[in-house]
Amino acid sequence: MFFKYTSRFLAFVAIAVGAGFCTFAIMMALAQAETLGTLSRPVERTESVLKAPDDADPWLGGDFQLGVVGGVATSIYRDDDGTDGFVLPYIAYDAARLHIGLDELRVTAWQNDRFSVSAIGSVRFKPFDADDGPYLAGMKDRDTAFEAGLALAAQVGPGEIQLSSLFDVSGVHHGQQVDVSYHQTSAIRSVNLEWSGGVTWQSRDLADYMVGVRRNEVRVNRAFYEPDDAFIPYLDLVASYPLSESVTLLGQTGVQYLPDAYTDSPIVDKDYVFSLGVGMIYAF
Repeated sequence: MFFKYTSRFLAFVAIAVGAGFCTFAIMMALAQAETLGTLSRPVERTESVLKAPDDADPWLGGDFQLGVVGGVATSIYRDDDGTDGFVLPYIAYDAARLHIGLDELRVTAWQNDRFSVSAIGSVRFKPFDADDGPYLAGMKDRDTAFEAGLALAAQVGPGEIQLSSLFDVSGVHHGQQVDVSYHQTSAIRSVNLEWSGGVTWQSRDLADYMVGVRRNEVRVNRAFYEPDDAFIPYLDLVASYPLSESVTLLGQTGVQYLPDAYTDSPIVDKDYVFSLGVGMIYAF
């Protein structure tokens, strides 16, 4: 049994890595074209427009960012078409110690050369709608939740270990989530890469919000289900390529392996989540 699940997870890892190379292959081609004919002189490395200069004001010296992000992700719920497509706007203000955006709110309260402590907040959009498929008919729609907490980061060797904890402060699911991950960045010509991997722990209340079946949702073909805590390992790759001083092209791929707490649910028929996305961000 262990070998079966290990082999399956390694297969998902291979898929994610392969898709990641496809995602930034176009960026590599652009970078190659950019450097042709300039090999006789040093190539100047362009700073990412998504990061404020080190000498800028840590609160007000950042950039406003506008863009669009689209992609596909595996749908884990029964009777869905297997994948969910999305196109979302990206709006943010990003400075060295402050990030305000549709993706996250982050305020770095303290930092030095190796460690930082931040207050964070984010929106957790409802995981499904009752009209997503006939098998989900009769399920109560989950409300969108707002979560807040703390994040710690520490430089370790060439990368960074990040620890974050989020609590539901909106009273929607009353759960919490803890995430531990390792991040490492590198560059190939003008293409910046960030590799990361980690594990997310979700409390029973949060797992129930995601995949539980309440007693008033039970049907003949859908049994009551109350999950245990869930541990979800994952891998991610993000690639970015500066098209100009103000415009950056982004690519992302990732895979999550779902534990028994998820896959034992009668409304779930997948044991992994695979995502692939691209975006373009304008900073000013």
